[in-house]
Amino acid sequence: MRAPYKLMVWGPGHMGKLCIWETTQSPAYELVGVRTYSESKNGVDAGELIGIAPLGVKLTTDVDALLKIDCDCIVYTAHDKGNFNCDEEILKLLAAGKNVVTPLPYHEVTRCRDADFVERLQEACRVGRSVFHAGGIDPDLMGDRILLGLTGACADVKSLRLQECWDCSLADEGPLRHAGFAMLPADAEKVQITKSIANNFNRSIVRTTERVLGVTYDRVADSHDYVPTPVDIESPFHIPAGTVGRITHRFQGWVDAIGPHPFFTIEVNWHIGCSMLPEGVSPGQYYVASIEGRPSMRMALELKTSLHSDERAYTLGNMTVQPSYVATLMPCMQAIPHICAAEPGVLSAFGPSLHWMSDLRLTPVAR
Repeated sequence: MRAPYKLMVWGPGHMGKLCIWETTQSPAYELVGVRTYSESKNGVDAGELIGIAPLGVKLTTDVDALLKIDCDCIVYTAHDKGNFNCDEEILKLLAAGKNVVTPLPYHEVTRCRDADFVERLQEACRVGRSVFHAGGIDPDLMGDRILLGLTGACADVKSLRLQECWDCSLADEGPLRHAGFAMLPADAEKVQITKSIANNFNRSIVRTTERVLGVTYDRVADSHDYVPTPVDIESPFHIPAGTVGRITHRFQGWVDAIGPHPFFTIEVNWHIGCSMLPEGVSPGQYYVASIEGRPSMRMALELKTSLHSDERAYTLGNMTVQPSYVATLMPCMQAIPHICAAEPGVLSAFGPSLHWMSDLRLTPVAR
């Protein structure tokens, strides 16, 4: 058996701190470095940061020092501002010879980004003989491997829809207000950063479906709903009736030859409490996948701390962690053995092996 995979965590926010924790829970990983962007955290032990015993690895702002450390992969969890602000740093890491995996919106990069960035990304991998991969719960696990895998039971597909419903009532007040909660809908519509962040993720989900199922969209479009709560909401903070209690980000693709309705819809709902769930979604359902076809099907998925508990979050060290955070990180960490074994370049999504296609003659098969 090989030695543990040596990992660095790049950006110890909520996801990065969880990654530090998970490296301590498996013999497959060894934490060798943590890049912080905060001077106040510079020199802090990674274990003490997350409320456990010291790990002997100190956070640092010194990028050059980190690049001298031998590691198998960097788990890149820096702050996403919705404008691909992490591009240059990711390119630098790859060119320096570091493999990178991230849950940030770099999925289906060759279809979602301009040719210049794709060329620079591939060149950085070539220069550094490194591998880049983007993973996560969605894009990746739900929108690709699970939803599109379900089409393996279909003789025909007319439309697909994936709804994600995140109850934000455990989130911090500041980011929620910044996103538009407790604003009048007309004011919330002016907040551009949340639209950009959602669109970057949702666009890649829509484009993944196009590639995997062998269709070509005639057009794509995004839309955003700011739904007012009919009554006052008091938790996690006061949200007056008539102000935003749910934000829905939607991205759709149409294939005219299949029908007039959207062929694929991804709908991400940020809601405060069960009273603000979208119609047709029951409390506890984190994902609802629907396929209209032959046969049609509908699947709902719950994410829970335990099937025997109603606790909404784990307490890990000094962290409060919702199950969705674990489910977002683990596809990235589970990809690390594949990343380390891959040839230099962009490692595509793993996807389902068998699934419906517009024409099965388009199926890529091994020779």
